[in-house]
Amino acid sequence: SQPAACTMEGEGEGGMDREARILARRQRIEELLGAKAGDAEDKSRRKNTEAEKEESRSIVQINESKSRIDKIQTNGNAEVTKVRIMGDSRENERRINEEVNRQGRRQKLLYEAESSARQNATVAMKWSALFDKEIPQELLAEITTQRDTCERIIASKDRLIKEFKAELKAKDDEYVKSLKKEAEDIDLLLERMGKHFSSLRTSFEDELEEIETAFMQERHETMQAFEQELTSLMDKRREKEEHYMEARRRRVEEDQRQLEAQRVQDGEDYNILKIKLETEIQTLEQQLEEMRATYQLNQEKLDYNYRVLVERDSENTNTIKQQKKKLTRMADVLSTLKAKYAREERRYKTENKDLTEDYKRITEQFKDLQSKFQHFEVADTKRYRDVWQMNEEIVTDLMRKVLQADKIIHEQQLGLNWYPPSEHIFQPAGEGGPPGQSTSAAAADDEGEGGQFASGQLDNENIKRMLELLCNEAGFLVEGKIQKLLDPLPPDEQNLLKIDSILKVLGVEGAADVEKLLSYFLADADTHELIHPNDAIKAIKAFVEEHQAERHRGGETMKTAKLSAKEAGQEGTRREEREFWERMSSIVSDKTYRVWNALEKAQGKYHTLLNTRATLIGEVGDLQLQNDELKALLNQYLSSRINEDLHVPPTQVIRLNNYESLR
Repeated sequence: SQPAACTMEGEGEGGMDREARILARRQRIEELLGAKAGDAEDKSRRKNTEAEKEESRSIVQINESKSRIDKIQTNGNAEVTKVRIMGDSRENERRINEEVNRQGRRQKLLYEAESSARQNATVAMKWSALFDKEIPQELLAEITTQRDTCERIIASKDRLIKEFKAELKAKDDEYVKSLKKEAEDIDLLLERMGKHFSSLRTSFEDELEEIETAFMQERHETMQAFEQELTSLMDKRREKEEHYMEARRRRVEEDQRQLEAQRVQDGEDYNILKIKLETEIQTLEQQLEEMRATYQLNQEKLDYNYRVLVERDSENTNTIKQQKKKLTRMADVLSTLKAKYAREERRYKTENKDLTEDYKRITEQFKDLQSKFQHFEVADTKRYRDVWQMNEEIVTDLMRKVLQADKIIHEQQLGLNWYPPSEHIFQPAGEGGPPGQSTSAAAADDEGEGGQFASGQLDNENIKRMLELLCNEAGFLVEGKIQKLLDPLPPDEQNLLKIDSILKVLGVEGAADVEKLLSYFLADADTHELIHPNDAIKAIKAFVEEHQAERHRGGETMKTAKLSAKEAGQEGTRREEREFWERMSSIVSDKTYRVWNALEKAQGKYHTLLNTRATLIGEVGDLQLQNDELKALLNQYLSSRINEDLHVPPTQVIRLNNYESLR
């Protein structure tokens, strides 16, 4: 009852203290708000005063100094820039005059070139006329005229050269004068820059002294103002401390009064709580007597149950004896079954061993047969490809010759434009070789997938650690014969052969199976941490179960896929061969065949005509021979002396006839 009374008393005191703390907090908030309002007014007054002071002395002096220095800099820059402006103006005038002179020289050159070209053309034309002159005096006069003309041309060019040389000499003189003028300008510029620098330096020193004087006066005034402000602030702080002490005294008196009232209230609450707890104690004593009576009744019930359990224990003992006799009989039966199991196991092991040897032998024979088949298949395919490529080259050459003949027929015989077919028609089927080569390579790769993986391809740190764990924890998977053969070998070779044997037993045949086995041995895929060696057997068991299930499901699918891939490769090869022969047969179209037939008929007729013309040419040659013989005979008759004795000789008649024919 006493702790409860203390608790009630503490709760009453806590309630009164909470109200007092609330009132005190409100008073403090009001005081802080009043102090902040006074501080804000003081700060605003100080800011106004500072703004007035800042704008008074130092800033005005700085602005005046800046303006004076800027004015001095502007005047100095103007003096210095004036020299550059005068030089630029002179250079601008010189360039304008130079451009005018250049245009004049260009016009002179063009005029000289045109006049010289005309005079040269005139001289060249007269040279051809000199060859027609046959009288020496005329030829001499013309040559003299040509020489005078050439001298005038040379004189005009010499005058132009003298003018250009004089202008060049004037340019040299002008260049020397320009150099002197530029040297004078530079000296003037350096003199003005030195004067400007001296005046600017003097101005900076004077203005700096004035600014420093202004800052010192302003500093003195600011320190006096801060001292006055500090004095007023100290007075305010002293007044606030006195006010705070008075408020604290009032709060202490109020807290003492509330504490006395709380003590009186807690005493009354304590008396009430004490009476209440005494009443509860009497009630609890009555309940205790009732519980004792209940416990006595329960004890009697437990004694009765104990006697019942003793009787059941005796019955259970008899039952155990009977079960032991039965267990003895079952042990005899078990030993008989174990012996039978051992005999059957030895028999099955022997049979399994024989079947294993047969399986290995048949497997070796199958692999040998498969390797021979692949060898002959590759050889036959290579021989077929060689023959195919040879025939393809022959056909391609023939087609190119046909196209060359077609080009000659179109361009030379028919006079038409010939458009060659696309070059991809002559490209071999497939990429990188004859038709079917890529398909055969793909089939060979499919056949070689089942081979044992190479240890160099799996050079990975995690796989190495997994294989070491397998070698250490799964050594029981290595056969006894292999274990005996491994004893004389070095440890490294023993580990390699053990790992190979273990992987064969587990059915691991490729890199994908090794990666899958590694996933069972990884405890954390992110950190690549392996499992504990004690869990290695569980991981191997899980891998074997999953691997066998996948092989059972995917065995038939793989066989069907390989057969379909092989059939697809053969079908693709036949299709590519058909496409090749179709391309070769479509190089010359039916329209071209018809043109060739028509051209053949026309050429036959033309050949007949040429033969006829050849016969006629022979006949014309015979007639020409006869004509020559007749001409010789006629000349002989005409030149005979007997014609001089005739009044009208044949030669006179022939001349008259020729004259009439000419008229």
